Amino acid sequence: IMLFARLGLPHNWRARAQYTLLESEFGEGLSFIRLWERWRQEPTRPVRLHFVALSPSLVEAPVLRARLRAQTPPEVHDLVEQLVRQWPLNMPGTHRLDFEELDVTLTLAVGPVERTLPSLAAAVDAVLFSDHVENAEGPLASLWQKSLPRLARDPARLWLALADGQIVQGCQPSTLSSAEHTYSVTEHMLRQPEIEKEQRHAVVVGAGIAGAGVAHALALRGWRVQVLDVAHRRSQAHGGHLAAALTPMVTRDDDIRARLSRAGSLRAQARWSHVSQEVLWRCGALQLERVSGRIVDLAGVLEGLTLPEQWVRYVSCAQASDIAGLPLNRGGLYFPSAACIRPERLIEALLQTPGIECVDAKVGRVERVNGQWHVLDVQGELRAQAPQVILASAFGTQALLQQSGQLDQGARIAAMHQLGGEITLLPQQLLAGGPRCIVSGDGYVLPSLDGLCAVGSSYVHGAQQIETSREGVRGNLSRAAGLLGRPELSELFNNGESHIASNQACAQALMGWAGWRAVLPGRLPAIGPIAHTEGLWVATGFASRGLTWSSLAGDLIAGALSGEPLALERDIMDKISQT
Repeated sequence: IMLFARLGLPHNWRARAQYTLLESEFGEGLSFIRLWERWRQEPTRPVRLHFVALSPSLVEAPVLRARLRAQTPPEVHDLVEQLVRQWPLNMPGTHRLDFEELDVTLTLAVGPVERTLPSLAAAVDAVLFSDHVENAEGPLASLWQKSLPRLARDPARLWLALADGQIVQGCQPSTLSSAEHTYSVTEHMLRQPEIEKEQRHAVVVGAGIAGAGVAHALALRGWRVQVLDVAHRRSQAHGGHLAAALTPMVTRDDDIRARLSRAGSLRAQARWSHVSQEVLWRCGALQLERVSGRIVDLAGVLEGLTLPEQWVRYVSCAQASDIAGLPLNRGGLYFPSAACIRPERLIEALLQTPGIECVDAKVGRVERVNGQWHVLDVQGELRAQAPQVILASAFGTQALLQQSGQLDQGARIAAMHQLGGEITLLPQQLLAGGPRCIVSGDGYVLPSLDGLCAVGSSYVHGAQQIETSREGVRGNLSRAAGLLGRPELSELFNNGESHIASNQACAQALMGWAGWRAVLPGRLPAIGPIAHTEGLWVATGFASRGLTWSSLAGDLIAGALSGEPLALERDIMDKISQT
């Protein structure tokens, strides 16, 4: 009871659409379980409850279960089990857990408080302090004093629940120092005006992996979504793209690229857990040491990083060979949770989410009319209208913005370009059945699917059109030969003539898939609102990481539009939201 009295509940959350609480120290999660239980029971509860908490590290799931069950009555053990089932690995960064069909969310910011507190991307209604923080002096106290005005949804009404039972309402000068408030796109995303349920209608332009990810995230939150794209292009965009890899990356200094990759991989695994194993299956991935070019000491990369072995570990040549089920000539990094995906089937599954309608239309431009965005086709006919429009048509996003008079020539998207590439499908018998896991390094080889192994991929600069080619096949065969230590693969082509083509059993080796990558400077995506507009958003520039960033992009945009804390650190958001 004391927890609810300290927070001024139920009065402070009565009949609200959103209520967001920040806890200074998550501890063992007891406050979260108690608040969740009370939310279930309270008839005047908010529609959605968001619990944000800081934690220097995370205990393992069995330890969490034992501690919580020991401190809670049997009637809430089901909530404990739901929490434990989603409990993340002990890794730094932002972890988002969803419950009650996304009506209850838990956002965990893991790492040292001097890093996690300034990085929180949330607008909170109340703060629950621990003894440790309340009695803090010096740098820690100063950090909280500077952070609270920025984090408050309404600084005048921010509810501070102190550990000794005292309550402070509002950021009073005598209690908190003022903070410099500078505009950022991240702040704009966090402080979207509340959207009434009947106004929760959005149009997504583009039915590729980016558009499907955004549409899926909006539909899960109860939005009505229309996805506009040309039907035959939807079916052909990934037609023949047999399989692709969902693989995180690491860097020695755990930079923004690595953290964004980790966040995207975690979101994808959580958000796509409902799809069948015929569409997504965890097979693990090996990133092998390079033997030429830019050689990196992969074992040294992990030194100093606090990443658990369940996420990534270094393996020797013998261990790598055992994991892959094929003799390899070097070791590298192993990512146990990496997955293979059928892109075409995944997109189809996401677009079948209730609330999504696919419309056959080639969009030419958008324009703002009386608070609504009108989406016009290339003939100028109105095909859809909504208060919110998300452009997710890869490189085509640039032209759409240009035709709509919304492209700032100094913006990141103005510098976007497209880069061609192709994969080759090799019969598994050419690769001794194929590897059991993804093998990557200079290119990649995927496990066999339907008797074929996808090998890739080429990078074609300056192409006017892209299609499978003998040159692409030759390059991909060379990549497979280097990765698997099978030089004979490179000999399958001799003086431009294919020895495979004359072999009836191996004629499929000339099959493949070609497509485009939309690439922005710095290889970071653009996810967020278009500056100086209201209700116009983009999700583009995913380069080679469409699968990695798709679900994260969807949750960032849909979360912002739905009044949630963002599932990513502020410094990363500040980079990728610069559209």
